[in-house]
Amino acid sequence: MRFQVLTVALCAPVSLSGCGLVLGISPGEYDPDPFGLADGAGGAGGSDGGAGGAGSSGGAGGSGGSDAEPELPTCTALLDDLEDGDGAILRCKDRIGSWYTYNDGTRAGAQTPLPGRPFLPVSPGHGPSEYAAHVAGSGFVSRGAGMGFDLNFAPGGAKLTYDASAYSGLTFWAKAAAPTHIYVNFPDRNTDREGGVCEGSGCGDHFGEGIDITTEWAQYTVMFDILSTDGWGVPAPAAFDPAHAYSIEFHTAKSTVFDMLVDDIAFVP
Repeated sequence: MRFQVLTVALCAPVSLSGCGLVLGISPGEYDPDPFGLADGAGGAGGSDGGAGGAGSSGGAGGSGGSDAEPELPTCTALLDDLEDGDGAILRCKDRIGSWYTYNDGTRAGAQTPLPGRPFLPVSPGHGPSEYAAHVAGSGFVSRGAGMGFDLNFAPGGAKLTYDASAYSGLTFWAKAAAPTHIYVNFPDRNTDREGGVCEGSGCGDHFGEGIDITTEWAQYTVMFDILSTDGWGVPAPAAFDPAHAYSIEFHTAKSTVFDMLVDDIAFVP
């Protein structure tokens, strides 16, 4: 339900041809190895075989050692509880992604954290939780702003879809500094320009559901079968495609003053 959000940068004129307008989707900033899983250097090879005794061949050299990448756990319904204190969702087999913020590029708008800057959880979180995801801002008068995370986007790799068809919805805890209406959106291959299905300005009409966040921690659940778009996407998709989901976003509409926390995000079986 949110529009495709763009950041806008104006270049200074450098020739008679004038200045070009550069548009691009605001990505999150990724640590090259936020999970600490880079391959370790291979161990040094064993020493050459010792000289053979009289009438015997030299011994075989030792084989080189290496550090194998840890086996990733099987994915559960929990997407992120933020307790590791970093900007990445919980990594498991077939699921990898980082948190990011985005906005419509309004020059007078203010947002914390800014798009492209490191995203780190804040303290405290819900209940006994130490951390939660946080975004705050105001002044975005075109298409709004928000925060979200990718489901299958490795640092330095291609943005891929994630198969969430085994689940029926999303649940999470949230609160805001003041009562705030937000949209929980689910970009998929039909509405995200990465999918190659939607056309130009017709991209970004994501499936989502509006909810009202209060000033106290509360649990919210959004089921996939009630999601809808605003109806301006081209071509207009018939339904959310959970088997090809790109990300999950917590979006505020234009001209909204927002300051919200989100914690313990999980799929509904």
